[in-house]
Amino acid sequence: MKTSRFTILALLTAALIAASATAASIAQKSVKPEAPPPRLLSEIRSKSASTRRDAANDLGSIRARGAVRALVEALSDRDSSVREAAAFALGQIADPAATGLLIPLLADSNSEVRASAAFALGMIGERKSLDALSYATGDRDPEVRSAAIVALGLMQDAGGVDEVSDALDDSSNDVRYDAVWALGQIGEPDVEDRLRALTLDRNGIDDGWREAYGQALKNSLESLRTEAHARLESGGQTRARRATGIVRDDRYANATRVLAVRESVRAATTERALKAKVSGKVKLRVLVGADGRVVRAYVTRRLGYGLDQRAVEAVLQYKFDSEMQSGLPQTTWIDLEVKF
Repeated sequence: MKTSRFTILALLTAALIAASATAASIAQKSVKPEAPPPRLLSEIRSKSASTRRDAANDLGSIRARGAVRALVEALSDRDSSVREAAAFALGQIADPAATGLLIPLLADSNSEVRASAAFALGMIGERKSLDALSYATGDRDPEVRSAAIVALGLMQDAGGVDEVSDALDDSSNDVRYDAVWALGQIGEPDVEDRLRALTLDRNGIDDGWREAYGQALKNSLESLRTEAHARLESGGQTRARRATGIVRDDRYANATRVLAVRESVRAATTERALKAKVSGKVKLRVLVGADGRVVRAYVTRRLGYGLDQRAVEAVLQYKFDSEMQSGLPQTTWIDLEVKF
C-alpha cells in the first residue's frame, strides 16, 4: 500500500509535537540542588570568624544552592567580613528568595557589606530590589555607589538611567567608570551625547586604568548606537532582536570549532586595590551564548577590594567565536581568569 507525502508529513508532525511535549514536561521537572559539602556547612558555623568567612566564600564559588539557608543565617554574623562573604555568595548562587534578606544589608554599618549586598542584588536581578538600589546610589562611600550602579547595569534598569548618568560627575573615578559601563548595559540611546562629552580626571590614574576606561566607553557607545538603530528600524519602539552572528555561519557545513575569545578588554582596578597594592587573578565561570556574547558570569575565586565586581564587568564586554558542532553554534560554559 502506498503512503502519500501528506500522510508522511502528518505523521512526522505528530511525532515532533509529541517529542516536544515530552521534552517540555522533562524541562519543567524541578531539580533538587546538590547537598553542599558537609565540611563547609560545619565551618560556616565555626567559632573562628576567618573560618566562617572562608566557608561562605567557598560555598559561593561552587554556587551551592543547598547552602542558601546557612548563608542567610551568616548575614547577621557579628563579624562584618563574614556578612560580606555571605552576601557575595548569595549573589553568586542567585536565588531570588534571598533578595528580601539582602536589601536590609544596604544599611549595614560596614561599607564592604553594603557594597557586596548591592552587587549581589544585581546578580540576582529581582526587580523588587530596584528602589533600594536606587537609594544606594547616593551612599556616602564610593564603593557602595559603584556596586549599586553596577547592579542597575546588570539588571538593565532603564528607569535608573538618570541616576547612573548623574554618577558620571561623581568625585570618584571608580564610580564614573562603573557609570560608563552600566549605561552601555542599559542601552538608552539618549545618553550618547553625554558619554561623548566626558572628560577624564587624570590625577592618580595609571595607563592600565585609562586603557580599561577607554575600552568601556567605546563598548558602551557601540551598545547605544546598536539600540538607537534598532529603535529607528522599529519606528521608535524597542523590539526583540535575534542573536547576531548566527546567520553568518553556515550551519549546514558540518563545521566544528572550539570556543575562542575574539575580543577581550582590560579589567580596571579599583582605588581601594591600588591603595592596598593588591594584585592577582579573579577566576570566573562564564556562560557564552550562541551569538558569541557573554550571558552570565560567576566568580569562582575572589580577590576582594572591588576587583571581583570589576572582573565580572570586564568579561561581560568580551566577544567570542562561539563553539560550533555540526555547523550549529552552541551555548557554552568556559572558565576564565582576569588579571589585575
